Amino acid sequence: MSEESVHVARKAFDAFNRTFAKGTRDLYDVLDPDVEWIPVTALLEGTSYRGEAEVRRWMTEIKRDWTDYEVRPQEFRDAGSGRVLVLGSWRARGRRGQVPLEFPQAAWLMQVAGERVTRVQVFTDQRKALEAAGLSE
Repeated sequence: MSEESVHVARKAFDAFNRTFAKGTRDLYDVLDPDVEWIPVTALLEGTSYRGEAEVRRWMTEIKRDWTDYEVRPQEFRDAGSGRVLVLGSWRARGRRGQVPLEFPQAAWLMQVAGERVTRVQVFTDQRKALEAAGLSE
């Protein structure tokens, strides 16, 4: 297992939650300047974000729509070649109406190079994420 890649992935998740909740720049410190960010909304809109400025724009959009947004990684799997598959869940609370939302089958496939995350793809189906990573359950 590439302990270094898994370590960077763990840092990225902690940094994401701090950046959303407290407005720190921790997330951007762990992202590669040319990171490709493919959030769950990409499934609906066909949108991905490239680079820090676009990820910041996405984070602003998320904060506009959600009062709370927390990623909850539970399992980190080395997928080889600097890739890490993370299985877990995320929860959020809508700004309008305070409606809670939870995705219990979330997954993230991350590409890591050195100490930076170069790509993040979000999945709502863990089986599809396992397939994309070339792993089995």
